[in-house]
Amino acid sequence: MYEWNVLRVIACLSIVLLHATTNIETINGYIDQPYYQFFRLLLCFATPTFILLSILILANRYPNQLPPLFLWRRFQFIVMPFVAAGILYAANAAFHYDENFWIALYRHIVLGDFSGWFVMTIFQLYILFFFIKKLQLSSIWFTSIFFLLGIFYMTIANLNFDYFIQNDHFMRLLFVGWLPYFAMAYIIGSHYEKIARYLVKYKFVTVLSVILTMAILYANYYLGAQQITSRRIDIMLFVLTITFCILAFAQSMPKLSYLHILSRYSFGIFLIHWLIQEYLAPYCALLPTTALQVISLFLSSLLVCMLLIKIISYVPLSAYLIGKAHQKPSQH
Repeated sequence: MYEWNVLRVIACLSIVLLHATTNIETINGYIDQPYYQFFRLLLCFATPTFILLSILILANRYPNQLPPLFLWRRFQFIVMPFVAAGILYAANAAFHYDENFWIALYRHIVLGDFSGWFVMTIFQLYILFFFIKKLQLSSIWFTSIFFLLGIFYMTIANLNFDYFIQNDHFMRLLFVGWLPYFAMAYIIGSHYEKIARYLVKYKFVTVLSVILTMAILYANYYLGAQQITSRRIDIMLFVLTITFCILAFAQSMPKLSYLHILSRYSFGIFLIHWLIQEYLAPYCALLPTTALQVISLFLSSLLVCMLLIKIISYVPLSAYLIGKAHQKPSQH
């Protein structure tokens, strides 16, 4: 559906923009401007939005039985590109930072210590979805349990116990902390047609809900909860409301061809944009203002990523490197 593509594109671009702000700070040092940092926090909605969208689509497309090779196809075109990107990032760590390649490979692929880590979290949730369908579990009870379990896990993780701090990369990879989004997405996807109609009918209410949840998030930020991360409990309502708002207005939007193009390229952009920004950031940081630096890094990295993905798409078996989504859909 068109609105799904719009949501995917906005989430992808938000992640690229967020990481542009991060990489500019890496060059120039911490930018002590509250509104700038709060804007970065708002952009963190994008990561959990990918879970919402991914599980929403699965719950909508497969209400009863799964197609053959459900997990294998997702392993081929999601996990294998993740591994390919991990090898690329490990090679960069070895050649650019003199890190041992095998240690870097372990760090990137097993620990997920690069921007593509979220792929492995989503694949864990695909496995969970697979077992739910195979066991024919009732959504009435498992969504409630998953939601509460995820909230409990996130609460414990935010207490900053030594174990969570020392194993941060592994703990963020683990699917348990993302279960509330899985539960919400499963419900939305299972009743999407009805929900979509209500979203269009009350689309201006979704705008008010975004403003309200943004105000709650800002109040918590002002009171001292200033971690720039998507793993905050108080960002959950903001993620849900902004997702509803985008889905509501996108249904009424004219069908723009470039949005379809960006949607097809989004997975490849997600995987490689950080590495591209790492090399472009020192040049963009030469510009006179922070806004120009961030915008130039955002746009230049986006264009370079799309160009590289286009070039790679001509390579045989490119779907195993950058995913299958970049390919044009069949016309017949």
